[in-house]
Amino acid sequence: MKAILSLIPALLALSAAAHAADLPFLPKPAGQAVSINGKVYYKQTPQPKMGVSAKLAASPAAATPALKRGDVVQSAKQTVPASVSGAVLVQLASAQDEAALARDHGLTPRYRTASVVVFDSPPQADLLALQQKLAADKRVKKAQLELASNDKQPE
Repeated sequence: MKAILSLIPALLALSAAAHAADLPFLPKPAGQAVSINGKVYYKQTPQPKMGVSAKLAASPAAATPALKRGDVVQSAKQTVPASVSGAVLVQLASAQDEAALARDHGLTPRYRTASVVVFDSPPQADLLALQQKLAADKRVKKAQLELASNDKQPE
């Protein structure tokens, strides 16, 4: 019995390592690859019907995806997809820049601390383009998009 109990910590460590690593038996999520906050996600897109819309979807302009509020994404390591909330976490260079930054980028502050503000983006904003604009703004130290998942919800 003691031998079995002594194996429990080792088994727990192996289990945690398996969850952290890419699991080869999980299928690769389908969709268009998109980089969000430095990680690769796959944007789930509805399959267009054959015709003009299918030809447009195959055009080079569709190669750079737009990411909008409500889009569903999944990384290779996730078992449950996440949805894009439309919130942007921004670390400001100076707290005094919040109002001007919000005005210049069409953002609405939702929550703030001393140097981090959570902004709501406009409903139809291309969030990847917005994140790039914010990252290039000298008033911003860091900008990250928020993803929401239901995998941590109580049942």
